[in-house]
Amino acid sequence: MRFRLRLTFMDQPTANAAQAAKGQPAFFAAVMEINGMGTKSHTNAVLETLTGWSQSADRHCREANIAVQFDIPRKLWMDKLANAGQNPEIAANDHFIVGHVLLSCSARPEPIQAGLRQLIKQFGFTLLFESTRPSWQKNSLFWQVAMLPSDVFSLSDRLFRLAVAMERQTDVRVASLSHLHVIYEANTVDELRRDLDVSHPFFASSVAFAYAQTADAPHGYRRLGAAGLLVDGGETSASSVETLVYDNGYSLLEAAALVLTPETVPSPPRPYSRCIVASLDHEAIWLAETEGALWRTESLSRIFITTEPYGDNAEPLPPSRPLALVRSAAGSLLWLEGTRFRQEVNARLSNRRTPRLPVAF
Repeated sequence: MRFRLRLTFMDQPTANAAQAAKGQPAFFAAVMEINGMGTKSHTNAVLETLTGWSQSADRHCREANIAVQFDIPRKLWMDKLANAGQNPEIAANDHFIVGHVLLSCSARPEPIQAGLRQLIKQFGFTLLFESTRPSWQKNSLFWQVAMLPSDVFSLSDRLFRLAVAMERQTDVRVASLSHLHVIYEANTVDELRRDLDVSHPFFASSVAFAYAQTADAPHGYRRLGAAGLLVDGGETSASSVETLVYDNGYSLLEAAALVLTPETVPSPPRPYSRCIVASLDHEAIWLAETEGALWRTESLSRIFITTEPYGDNAEPLPPSRPLALVRSAAGSLLWLEGTRFRQEVNARLSNRRTPRLPVAF
């Protein structure tokens, strides 16, 4: 039975997958430290995967929209807070929040920022730090904020709704707003390397999701929730997932299983295979529709999941077989694949008081 992927997609050629993947106008890579410890070398490994992609097929001569989701670099934020006269230990708090906001230069930033500060207060957050600098996007500013919640009740939900409220202003776009992750964007890998935060020796992460595309790519990435990252072919909106997560209390894995439905009517052959990639809070999911859409490589210290074979021992993910990752608060990794994924999702759904709904797997 074929499955119609209704969440998010990334198109890759089907013919001779390992070779055809080379030279694609878009690239995705997830890099996970096996021991769950955040390091600067992990950041460098992520940048190296992007560099390898951008340099193939003369892509180093072209600009690409790049977005990378990292863990909040807490040691770096201890340094930032200390330099701002704040208690640096605040950054070690599990509920410490970092926001990355883009402000259009078509309007004066001061009134916009004043309105955003008021929103932050209305949603029950205390602003601790803010800085403004030029953005990677032309004609926009990068506003970075840090804050703490007055209480931790429904924290992820409140952050999502705060991000939505911020973006009701036409001159505002939220790249990320989270107590877990930050998203950095750039035009080139070199530009990302030179970013004031990413280039800092204290910048460390244990898991990262990176996406890059050139101007001729038929798709892009979108933010999921307040700081999630998904790869999107533009066929459907992320709102269906966000509704399940934030309005109905489902996890990402449950939402993915409910949104992906079996295709009962055969569809015509497509020149592209597709895969779903989504990351939200402590969970992530990958699903390849055909062999060669996603590849997994494991080294002594890291696991790579990419849309192009990475390294000499890359293996394709089996088609129509979901691979999921659940991270504990301590950073340990739990992998769920095939039967284990189905068992986990069915167990979660069976504990809900809502009627039994069909799942895709």
